[in-house]
Parts: sequence; structure tokens; C-alpha cells
Amino acid sequence: MKKITSMVLAIGLVSALVLAGCSSNNSKVSDGVNKMLDTTEQLSKAIDSGDQAKVKEVGPKLEDQWATFEDDVKKDNKDLYGKIEQYLDPTIAGSEAATLDKEALSSLNDKLTDALKELANKTK
Repeated sequence: MKKITSMVLAIGLVSALVLAGCSSNNSKVSDGVNKMLDTTEQLSKAIDSGDQAKVKEVGPKLEDQWATFEDDVKKDNKDLYGKIEQYLDPTIAGSEAATLDKEALSSLNDKLTDALKELANKTK
């Protein structure tokens, strides 16, 4: 009887540790996505107002924010990882360009925002 009790406790402990690990990854991804969504919103406002200095300040932040959780996304959501990468790099490059192409950058930022929202819904 002691063996069975010990086995049940061991299985319960392992299950709890596995679930805790999954939860922390989802929390990390969720926090990262929310930060990036805040940044894409700031970028959108700067693009709409034509504030090139603000665009150059805000756009590159996306790369640093993405770096904090992209490996978890790549591991667990390969399809969305590719979709985000497809729009992230051109958005950052457009924000750093010498001349602001409002229409192109706005479109890229909108598509990036949509991909991030899709990921946010998946990690809830």
C-alpha cells in the first residue's frame, strides 16, 4: 500500500511541475505579446501623425521585445512564428528608413498587429 501511495504522490508531483512549466511559458509569451501590441499601437499613432522621430524611436523596440519570447513561440506555434517574422522585420526596417512611407509601414504594422492578436488568442 505504501508503494501505491508513493507512486501516486510522485505522479502528482511530476504532473504539477509539468503544468507549472507550461503555465510560465504561456505567461511569458502572453506578457511579451501584450508589450508588442502596446508598441504596435504607439507605432500606428506615430505613423498616422507623420511623426518620423517617434516612428524611429518606437519601431526598433519591437525587435527587443520579440527577442524575449520568440523561442517559446517558435517551439510551440511554428505557424504563427513564421507569420510574425514575415511582418516584423519589414516593419522594423520601415521604421528605421530615412524616409517614412506611411502607407507601406502602416499596412505592415497592421498585419503584424493582426498576427500578434492571433497569437494572443492562442495563448489565453
